[in-house]
Amino acid sequence: MSLYQNLYYMSLVGGMSGLFSWALAALVFAVLPNQGAPWLPDLVAAGILGAMIGGLTVGFSDHWAGNRVMPRWILSGTLIGLVAGLSAGLLEIPITNNLADSSPVLTRVIAWMLAGSMIGLGLGLRWVRVNRARVAHAVVGGLLGGTLGGLIFASLGSSVPDLSQALGFVFIGVGICFGVTVAPMLLRDAVLEFVSSGDPVAQYKFGPPKHKQWEIQHGDSYVLGSQSQDFSHTRYRPDIEIFIPDSGVAPRHAILFGREGRFFIARHPEAADHAAIARFRLRVRGRTVVRTQELHGEDDILLGKTALKFVARREGA
Repeated sequence: MSLYQNLYYMSLVGGMSGLFSWALAALVFAVLPNQGAPWLPDLVAAGILGAMIGGLTVGFSDHWAGNRVMPRWILSGTLIGLVAGLSAGLLEIPITNNLADSSPVLTRVIAWMLAGSMIGLGLGLRWVRVNRARVAHAVVGGLLGGTLGGLIFASLGSSVPDLSQALGFVFIGVGICFGVTVAPMLLRDAVLEFVSSGDPVAQYKFGPPKHKQWEIQHGDSYVLGSQSQDFSHTRYRPDIEIFIPDSGVAPRHAILFGREGRFFIARHPEAADHAAIARFRLRVRGRTVVRTQELHGEDDILLGKTALKFVARREGA
């Protein structure tokens, strides 16, 4: 898929997350007794929004990366989003109590900003091992989405409260998804392209018409391998960032990383002994990689039976 298709689908996921959250929150508010606490609706809404965005974005991002979608990761994303949303709701309580009467518009904007940034922070931590900058992307995306959502809610709340609240939820969802997932696509310095594979499973999964690509940024560090997600022991994210279902690829085969404006590929320590080098192929420009090899624009990479191409946006990028 093209970058614009990625933008469209991730924005759609974020918007639908926000819309579902609004509908569920409206249902809860309909049966929730009025306790005279002005901060309670925000607390409930932020928790629902965080949980919904957490679960859906984790599931979709794993599917998009070519990984098997694991229920425990979706559950973890849902719980982390819930905790982040509730934390934002708790932080909003003193703000609502002190500002709601004198500055209702500012109170609403701050509340949504907190919700967006906190949910973005919780979800962005999923990618901290790959690149710490992803956390900042998620926080900024959530902050911007929350700000826009708060402004829409504040400006339309008195005339069309239901519509304004729905739009607010939608824009926060889009903002967080954009920050977590789409910003790395826009800021990419290189891509790793699937070309073809002698393994029928990998060819079916990533070959035409999919033409799979993985976005690479400076500071990224990706593990490439064939380890099935069923054998992953993590609770929140895959052990393998670039999953290649090729029988000629080791469970943890190689590491692709960027440092100081240059990109490298190296054998994973688990596939670096003499037996592994002989069994699991790793070649760049037709030459076997024993330890580490620098990558240049449009280098051909052979990983097991799978041919990949490294494409830098600019040489030396």
